[in-house]
Amino acid sequence: MPVYSHSRISAYQNCPLQYQYRYIDLIRRDVESVESFVGKLVHEVLEQLYADLPRARAAGAGHFRAQFLDLWRARISRSVRVVREGMTLEDYRSLGVRCVEEFYRHYHPFESGEVVGRELHVEFSLDTAGSYRMQGYIDRVDRVAPGVFEIHDYKTGILPRSGALRRERQLTLYEIALRQMWEGVLQVRLVWHYVAHDREFVEQRSLDDLQRVRMDTIHAIQDIEAAAVFPARVGPLCSWCEYQEICPAMAPRRAAAGAGVVVSEPLPEINPRTGQYLLFDTTPVR
Repeated sequence: MPVYSHSRISAYQNCPLQYQYRYIDLIRRDVESVESFVGKLVHEVLEQLYADLPRARAAGAGHFRAQFLDLWRARISRSVRVVREGMTLEDYRSLGVRCVEEFYRHYHPFESGEVVGRELHVEFSLDTAGSYRMQGYIDRVDRVAPGVFEIHDYKTGILPRSGALRRERQLTLYEIALRQMWEGVLQVRLVWHYVAHDREFVEQRSLDDLQRVRMDTIHAIQDIEAAAVFPARVGPLCSWCEYQEICPAMAPRRAAAGAGVVVSEPLPEINPRTGQYLLFDTTPVR
């Protein structure tokens, strides 16, 4: 029985063929969008920052700026792909530096709560029978008072539209996981850090919200498991997909590119099922 994740379900909802390539055929491609690359490095630096807060307080923002640049130099390769017209690798390197430095200055001296988890792996069930299993990795969990926790998520992309986070699925699932796995959870705050914009958003979910997301996710898994075919869904995300060079739906675009025709697309809209922007979601693919 497969164990699902937010990113796995989102892959199917965005494009069933991408889901097939990634999770059924297990095709691995040696390409990565630069947005994803930067997001992973920023996540790694912030994880290390919260690993030793006394040291982080003393180190200063410059230490973590240098850490990001060291990771960039060590890992940048030809597989990192820039898609957005007019943007360069240097632009994205500068973006990553800004994310780290502004986060440090905003939250120093990092005394908002006790850090009880970093890149915390959670496994849980959506039903009592254990038929619908989920997993995920929480960027950070803080205990801010007895029984009161905060789930923190770092985003390096564009800001959410008004009201979008009310429909966001990922952190709601993480709250379900914490309440199921840990004792004494009385209250949970969901905190999104849009680090490229130095903005923070905080929300709380009611028990009805948790039940709605639980059932919606079960239904999404049922849709996946009932699927017999996995058609391509062409849209704005295709330019960022690692499978576009082998996707049959992209054949006309590849032919046009070979003929010197520039194919452009608008930026993607919000996903109505998840409340997430379809682009610049730096959630690692699991």
